[in-house]
Amino acid sequence: MTARERFLAICRFESENDPFFWGIDSWNETFRRWTGEGMPVKNLQNKKEVNHHLLGYQNQNETIWPNAAIRGMGPCNNPPWVPPLDPMFEVKVLQKEEEHIVKVDYDGAIVRVMKDDPEKMPQYLEYPVKDHASWEIYKKRLDPESSGRWPAGWDTITDKQIQWPIRDGQEGQSWEKRDFPLGMMALSLFGMPRNYMGLENISIAIYDNPSLVEEMIEWQCHVSCEMLQKVFAAGINLDWVWLWEDMCYNKGPLVSPAFVKRSMVPHYRKVVDLLLENGVAALILDSDGNTEELIPIWLDCGINAQYPFEIASNMDPVRLRKQYGKNLIIVGGVDKRNLALGKAEIDQEVEKVKYLVGESGYFVNCDHHIPPDVSYENIRYFLNQVHALHEDPHLRRKI
Repeated sequence: MTARERFLAICRFESENDPFFWGIDSWNETFRRWTGEGMPVKNLQNKKEVNHHLLGYQNQNETIWPNAAIRGMGPCNNPPWVPPLDPMFEVKVLQKEEEHIVKVDYDGAIVRVMKDDPEKMPQYLEYPVKDHASWEIYKKRLDPESSGRWPAGWDTITDKQIQWPIRDGQEGQSWEKRDFPLGMMALSLFGMPRNYMGLENISIAIYDNPSLVEEMIEWQCHVSCEMLQKVFAAGINLDWVWLWEDMCYNKGPLVSPAFVKRSMVPHYRKVVDLLLENGVAALILDSDGNTEELIPIWLDCGINAQYPFEIASNMDPVRLRKQYGKNLIIVGGVDKRNLALGKAEIDQEVEKVKYLVGESGYFVNCDHHIPPDVSYENIRYFLNQVHALHEDPHLRRKI
């Protein structure tokens, strides 16, 4: 079976004991540590060499360029993570301090970042959207038809676009000739508007200026539908889409379930109907934190998958598999903290993966980016132990 065939079989709960890795997302500091400890990768500006070395083509999974959710502007798609604006704001330094720089970032926010570690979470000083007037200006950069959103070659396989080394004969080929799954960053109803305004400001606006919040959510839905329709009209069949929300903390949602049902569900349904009509297999909701109050709402909308199942937020993927059965595709749930410890703790995670792949409907991934306290020796051990779970001996790769 090809990687794409395996992927779709797992989404249908038809393929057991087939560990398929959904990437090996890590902070850039982590990748740098691994190369320092012997990982034979020279280029850390993108993921091509990392993916090829750690995962191989058997786990290849690609994303088309058009983006309606969130984009990583740093090396290996890492921070800063910003809205898919076109054009982006010009990064402009406003002030230089002893240890920090104050600047306008790609998304128009004014932030303070550390001089010696600019990848760390910035301090947000001012957000670009404050009211209806500033939103009307800002949303001009969210035009679904803007030329920069559809660069030449977006509708074919190109070396510039994919995250694995391109193979002979692939350059310029139709996406429909692929042997790997293909997806799109497709929607963000709350996550991006929160970033436009800031969490505190949008939380107040939900009550004091609900029409502004509704306008932003409605426009996010519009952008997504217009872009997806253009992709489907080009004859491209997507296997998955990513719905980025990050709308929970470790105890529960940042907004009430009532708000989600009232203000978000009608727009989710529009996008979901379009996706299901076009045969998309996995609709993946990305939210850190504890999402348990929202899972039933998302499932009722037709959103059938979730990432990352953060263990520190009590999101136990084994318990949730037993609770939701084949209604929920699980991506993630490997406790990244245990990968920094010894083999005994890593083996606990491998046993968890063994159970989940045995049930199918599961893609192997950590419960967020792998931190730099995980050694190259440990990640190799984890990957090798998981690959050994394959029933097909040809897929039992060893690093």
